[in-house]
Amino acid sequence: MTPSVVNLTAHEVRVIVDDATDVCFLPSGRVARLREEVTALPSLSLGDGLVPLTRVRYESTVEELPDPQPDVIYLVSRVLAAAVGRPDLVFPSEEVRDAAGRIVGCRSLGTFAGGVDA
Repeated sequence: MTPSVVNLTAHEVRVIVDDATDVCFLPSGRVARLREEVTALPSLSLGDGLVPLTRVRYESTVEELPDPQPDVIYLVSRVLAAAVGRPDLVFPSEEVRDAAGRIVGCRSLGTFAGGVDA
């Protein structure tokens, strides 16, 4: 059976397979995220004034990530995929940028688990 891909990001993800073909994954309406702990640090004193500085740590709590399901691959952020390491999680990899430097798609879906078990 062909696995289905559920996009758990807030963005449309476009995989540019070649210059003429692409596959688009629309957001599912659910966004999987790692909960963040943000702590204020002393500001940086720069030539133009003070710039706030914060320390960000990711907690182990993952919000809106379903349990693994047969024949389902979840498209998530790279940070979440790295933190969780499940074989059913993929992320946009090999980003493609336009002339202004904006990301317009990616060349592949990546995984940290060595392969997708779907």
